Amino acid sequence: METEHQAVNHSAPCDVLCFNIFVRSEIQSSVVSQPSVKIHTEDARATLVALQNRNLTLDEALLIARMPGNQGVIRKLQEFRIASTSESFANALYENAHGARVTGIPEIAIGFDRVKPKSQELLSLLGEIEANPKTFQRAIEDRIRLITPEHADIHLEGYVVAAGDGGGYAFGGTDFFLNVGIADGLLVAKSTTIHELYHSVQGAYAADRAIKIDNTQGPVQIACANQERLFASLYEEGTARFVEDTALLSQSKSEAAFEILADFNDGARHVHNGITLLDMSINALGESTSLSFEDVYEVGFLGHGVLYGVGYVMARDIADSGGRQAIVDLLKEPSYMFILRYAELAKYGIDDAYPKLGSNTVAAARRLAAGCK
Repeated sequence: METEHQAVNHSAPCDVLCFNIFVRSEIQSSVVSQPSVKIHTEDARATLVALQNRNLTLDEALLIARMPGNQGVIRKLQEFRIASTSESFANALYENAHGARVTGIPEIAIGFDRVKPKSQELLSLLGEIEANPKTFQRAIEDRIRLITPEHADIHLEGYVVAAGDGGGYAFGGTDFFLNVGIADGLLVAKSTTIHELYHSVQGAYAADRAIKIDNTQGPVQIACANQERLFASLYEEGTARFVEDTALLSQSKSEAAFEILADFNDGARHVHNGITLLDMSINALGESTSLSFEDVYEVGFLGHGVLYGVGYVMARDIADSGGRQAIVDLLKEPSYMFILRYAELAKYGIDDAYPKLGSNTVAAARRLAAGCK
């Protein structure tokens, strides 16, 4: 049956969008290294076709669940402490395709109840992306080129999916994920891809930003490591939000674009609340407490809303002072330098456009810079 074949066909050439982000320069007529990006759409297509297939078998659903992009969906849900597995993904896909009631928490969390009613519309969106790769990639190329080291020789892999929570995500490596189930239009898909693609650029330089802490079992060292983890999230989300092209979103009339812009504006408007929560959290991760990183992070950082708002303002002000190259330089510096670079700005703390960070935040960054002493 044609629908069944499409649901499990992972290799059809038209199902993969591949494009290069060009960072070109000619030196004595030679072509230098350039970042390359390969984006796969087959995970989302297989999922969307399967949702419309009332003859879908559980084995076919499990094959789709095991596709690389859908494994990323499962991994992201696990970060939220949801016991998601390939089997629960397959169960959710099978039950939704057959119109059955979905009851398990891991199955509900996959979000197919939101995706299935618009699966045909989302297949059309995939068709737009695949049919016009140059149109889709142009804004992405232009933005990433500005904030990537010249002559960077890196390969980035992207997966378009149609499941899970959030419009996109990455895991600190060179893979990134775009969820068309949330990114409900071409402009939103472009903007989200820019954000997640920059996370992959960050992932390519993660080793350069890594810090080495001796005796990681000591309370001081554990505190330093956890504080640096929070600084890393702040840096990654703040600079990715800065790189993201919100001007694209203002051109869109989609519900997702409206919600993203509203969150963006709300985060910037209430940046002082975010700074306070960040400072309290850094203090809570100090050596005198027994709170775990996960417990502190769940209080106000899951979903990254606070990190977006505070980190964006910091990245914006750093770029205003030192140009985009100042953001590029941060790719190869420990994440605590994001805090110190911001605190060293000439206009730091003069008004609400350059808000002051909390004393715990700055002190923790300085201690990390001194080798956690």
